[in-house]
Amino acid sequence: MKKLVLSAVVVMFLMASLSYGFGLGIMLGEPSGLSGKYWMSEKNAIAGGLAWSLSHDYMHVHADYLIHNNNLINVSGTTLPFYYGLGAGIGFGDDFHLGARIPVGIEYFFADRKFDVFFELVPVVGLLPDFGFGVSGAIGLRYNF
Repeated sequence: MKKLVLSAVVVMFLMASLSYGFGLGIMLGEPSGLSGKYWMSEKNAIAGGLAWSLSHDYMHVHADYLIHNNNLINVSGTTLPFYYGLGAGIGFGDDFHLGARIPVGIEYFFADRKFDVFFELVPVVGLLPDFGFGVSGAIGLRYNF
């Protein structure tokens, strides 16, 4: 099952990378691993991750629908898009884990927009195997195709 999920996510990232508005990179934090982002418009994107959860010791896959506010934070003429959204995450380890994600973050694009850096905090509502609350977060770097 793990190999099937991993293969599906890798194929999805490779297919999406052929289109305009896709970024692929790494994220460090909880969880740590690969990060992808597909821009559907200037303000809307779908972000996903394939990573390892260090605190729970399992493979983690997530997808979030994000809305960006490009005018909220301006620093010396540079825009730092603030984003928020809703998503889901699953974990594969000794148990199957399912949770709802509510990501909030900021992003910085370098001048040529080929690279972006992001920082996000994600409140999580655990649904399976037990109901509970937690917070994850990551800092990351992506190359935009």
